[in-house]
Amino acid sequence: MATTRQQKNLCTICGDMAGTFLCRGCQQNFCLNHTHDHRDQLQQRMNDINNRCHRLKDNIQGQNVPGHRSSLLEDVDSWERRSTEKVRRLADDIRQQVSNLAVDNASDLKEKIEELQEELNTANEKGGFYEDDLEEWLRRLRELQNLVPQRQKLKVEETADPSSFISPISLKPIPMDSVQGTNFPDSPITAKNKIPGNNATTVPYPEYPNWNNKPQYNGSSEDPYQYDTPKKYGDHSEDHNKDRYSSGRHTLRFKVDQFKPNTSIVFGVVSKNQSTDTPIRENPTFYGWADNNAVYLGGDLKYNHNGYKSDFKSGDMYQLLIDCDQEKLRLKNERTDISYELEVDTTKCSLPWQPNVRMTVHNQ
Repeated sequence: MATTRQQKNLCTICGDMAGTFLCRGCQQNFCLNHTHDHRDQLQQRMNDINNRCHRLKDNIQGQNVPGHRSSLLEDVDSWERRSTEKVRRLADDIRQQVSNLAVDNASDLKEKIEELQEELNTANEKGGFYEDDLEEWLRRLRELQNLVPQRQKLKVEETADPSSFISPISLKPIPMDSVQGTNFPDSPITAKNKIPGNNATTVPYPEYPNWNNKPQYNGSSEDPYQYDTPKKYGDHSEDHNKDRYSSGRHTLRFKVDQFKPNTSIVFGVVSKNQSTDTPIRENPTFYGWADNNAVYLGGDLKYNHNGYKSDFKSGDMYQLLIDCDQEKLRLKNERTDISYELEVDTTKCSLPWQPNVRMTVHNQ
């Protein structure tokens, strides 16, 4: 009986020494040597949460730059000078909108971040935290991340109207996927190879600020940035599905040359630990959108999730935003200007992520 009791109390890590320490968080036994190792692991997780909290605070502090607001007001004044007295009321309305930019929301969010930071610092100094505490702090941190404004900047846009003597102006948001210093080509990259039977292609259109991520040239095209993307039923070896993303924000752009009822399309990501060859219904890490209004959430299939409606048509252009920092995905149909977002649970789909974008023709 004594031997059986000893075997039950062995160290979880080495399995040889007696487990003299019982962790109150994970309820596992550890020997004296591995007690310190287990504690170091908890400390590393605490440091990671604390660092992410600091980065989120820095992001909030960078919003609502006074110089940006001043630039908006100058644009409004410039337009007003070129306009007649009849449109002065519109200028006053725009000024009011600029003055009412959401400064208070950012201040309130900053206060909540500081409260969380204070709790983290206190617990870090005393050392009395366990797995459940870390999960709670991580949950609260994600809630604060979701409160960060999706569109942080505005611009004054003049609407061209040939029938009007004076063009009206309005405040327009600058999309968060507009990356400074990134110039996209005027037209999408086109692939020569088509899916047999319906001449459909899906072609990635990534960001090239440093040209480190451009497609490999195969020597068969006159355009060095034009590359073949062979696709046929059962073939999931697309070049864009080989990329890996662990941080930052990355935009891929795809074109559907021709879409028919027997065609299936999938936009999303999987963890690099899972092969993109695995069917999405069997892949527990897949997050993304598909035809028939289907949305996949790490092994869970939902229809019309967050109002999603698949509306694939020939000639459609789609943007897939992979936001590793915010742990989100966004799919935009440029034809309809409709976007859908998904929050990715990294406990199901761990970083790095790899795109999983497919177009499949089913046999009729």
